[in-house]
Amino acid sequence: MLKRAHYQQEIFQHLIKMTNTSDFIRKVLRESFSDETPCDMCKTKSTNNNNVVTVNGYHNDGNQVTSVSRSTTTSPNSLVVPNRPLISAKESFMMQRVKSTVPKLSMSMSKGVCGRIGIFGGCNTYTGASYFSAISALKCGADIVHMFCEKDAGPVLRMYSPELIMHPTLDQEYGMVEIDAWLPKLDCVVLGHGLGRSQHMLARISIILEKIKRLKLPIVIDGDGLWHVMVSPGILKGYSRAVITPNAEEFTQLVEGILHKEISKSVCPDVELLEDLSKALGNITIIHKGAHDMISNGYFTEDCHAGGSPRRCGGQGDI
Repeated sequence: MLKRAHYQQEIFQHLIKMTNTSDFIRKVLRESFSDETPCDMCKTKSTNNNNVVTVNGYHNDGNQVTSVSRSTTTSPNSLVVPNRPLISAKESFMMQRVKSTVPKLSMSMSKGVCGRIGIFGGCNTYTGASYFSAISALKCGADIVHMFCEKDAGPVLRMYSPELIMHPTLDQEYGMVEIDAWLPKLDCVVLGHGLGRSQHMLARISIILEKIKRLKLPIVIDGDGLWHVMVSPGILKGYSRAVITPNAEEFTQLVEGILHKEISKSVCPDVELLEDLSKALGNITIIHKGAHDMISNGYFTEDCHAGGSPRRCGGQGDI
């Protein structure tokens, strides 16, 4: 009690001496937190001469650079800037090429200018795969996404998101009529996610692919669509606007089914095998997803070492 009374008396004396309230609050806070130990985040920070804090959030391999966006020499607060790994001139050039394909937004744009995408996939057993693909297209900036799925998958997919335009006619007799009406209005097509492997669907997909080729639409094929390519490789052969995206297991099946070579599954495929498979399919583009992604059209091969999640769960490839 005596200690508390002494402390209150000391505070009262300081209050009398100080000219304003802010000085008093600043002193009380300084005394209250002076005995606290720094947190783990503070311990991992180091301050340089420009009062810029570097966070050690990246692996230090000697090829890192710290960039400063503004001077903080006059500010009591430190600017937290992470170390970012350097990229080569080639990677920088490729990034600029990709960015140039993204439409610049303006007030004069109308609905659909930033992309109308068609997703062919989704059956009674697999609805999540086609949904992940469709919602990813919307999140990346596409204006409109049309989903062509089987009748039983339609009600389920409608419940996932109100933004998707549903066409649950992929397995119906009149389905091709609706596809013929909408296909010319699309900018690109994604085919295969949760499609199923029935012989009936194989025949229908063959017809759809022929229509896509006549319209010269870009197409990305993944999931069960790759099985259809393996069964009938001539469907896609020579179509340069097609991209297939197999993972390690799917790539092994394609090599065994098309090149008739026995290989073991690997997340780091042989470059020659990747190029041979592309050439066997008429030099279409193949993106092999693995420890590091490899991209080849049979003429040129790129190796992408950009990091990603080491976890391999269902749905990642669809996204």
